[in-house]
Amino acid sequence: MTTKEIAKFFSGVAAWEAIGHTALAFSNELPLTLLGITITPNLNALAVFVAAPLSIFLAWYAWGTGKLPKPMSPLGN
Repeated sequence: MTTKEIAKFFSGVAAWEAIGHTALAFSNELPLTLLGITITPNLNALAVFVAAPLSIFLAWYAWGTGKLPKPMSPLGN
């Protein structure tokens, strides 16, 4: 199993977390206590704003080239 395959899996996990927490935000069920942990609206927003970019980055790495674009010279070389 390569690192790109692992990144594909965790990209999906992070996307699911982002979608789930976004749905939770619109459900008017917050604050919610699960297993002794209280999920407040602020904690939920943090979860969305961490999971969504993480999912995008992992997808870019896994399905893209995985390399940063080469910077252009100001002279166009």
